[in-house]
Amino acid sequence: MKKPTVIVVGAGVIGCSLAAEFARRGATVAIIDAAEAASGTSASTFAWINGNDKSPEEYSLLNFLGVQAYEREAQRGGRWFHQTGMIQVAQSDQEAQTLETNVARIAWEDYGARVLTRNEVLELEPSLDPTRITGGAIYPREGWVDVETMCLSLLDRAIQSGATFLPFRSVAAVEQSHLVTVATDGTTQRHGADVIVVAAGNGTRGILANAGIDFPLLDPAENAEGAGEPGSSVGIISTTGRVQSGIRHFVRANGIALRPARNGGITFADHPTGGKWAKTDPQVWTVPGILLERARELCPALRDVAVESVHLGTRVLPRDGLTIADWADRDRSIYAVATHSGVTLAPHLATTVVDEVLDGVRHDSLAPFGLARFAAI
Repeated sequence: MKKPTVIVVGAGVIGCSLAAEFARRGATVAIIDAAEAASGTSASTFAWINGNDKSPEEYSLLNFLGVQAYEREAQRGGRWFHQTGMIQVAQSDQEAQTLETNVARIAWEDYGARVLTRNEVLELEPSLDPTRITGGAIYPREGWVDVETMCLSLLDRAIQSGATFLPFRSVAAVEQSHLVTVATDGTTQRHGADVIVVAAGNGTRGILANAGIDFPLLDPAENAEGAGEPGSSVGIISTTGRVQSGIRHFVRANGIALRPARNGGITFADHPTGGKWAKTDPQVWTVPGILLERARELCPALRDVAVESVHLGTRVLPRDGLTIADWADRDRSIYAVATHSGVTLAPHLATTVVDEVLDGVRHDSLAPFGLARFAAI
């Protein structure tokens, strides 16, 4: 039987996951990206893997399935998921009550969420300032991903299975069963395939427009300064230098979230703070300093370290804020994936989308996340 040929557009966390799974399943795969692997939105993500505090329920479930997919990958030797658990810190009685409510409403007992006393929080995270802790909650199955390692490892896995990687090539035209790319030196090339899967983040809308498809993705330029829904598309992630006594878990508190970093430092962010600025506004660069002070208040060990790197990115936001995974054309030759939960969902989407593309089987978890829901909007 002839192997199906698949082009994956986008070498971020979703594209690399898809490419590795397509290649593992025996497809002939080409991966195309306008730059290098993991250089777009995937390079500026906080990489928090979780399934809690999300709505509607089917979207929360989809994210929990992503967590479980990471656990299976770790059992097979994937070394990029750090399942540290997440501790949500309460700094007032009111916040402690809110955490209790959130823990109680998590639908899955095997998620393991439970409320923590003040002393339990400090036992788990002794570097936190005890004067600022009232209580907390822990979500032990959550963690963070080293996205660069993940993307490069999966890309290498795909190449070892026969895939071809074509970086620094922009998509100029998309038609049924082929697309045209333009290299950085201006040369063009035609690429044929049975199926084209577009997972190019914020580039997805423009790529599909070349095929006459109006894809329901928010334009980041129109969504600046919180003007669009479900919020601003700007994301800003900062990382300190190495710390002698850091944190063990992913830690969240009001106005700040922290996790261990691959360099031995601490990576921190707070989307509501960073997201209120347009990407082109110079004031966005004040955010790392503001958040570092908050981080130092919560974790005094950070007082003697400085920010070493800042990544400013643009979140991928479908019009309703949820995930899109569906055929984009009537002929079922172009499939598209877009979501702002790409890091959490990547391993689950890889298996389910590949099943749908190669076998025609759509997973139940994807049923609410097709394009038909936008028809009435």
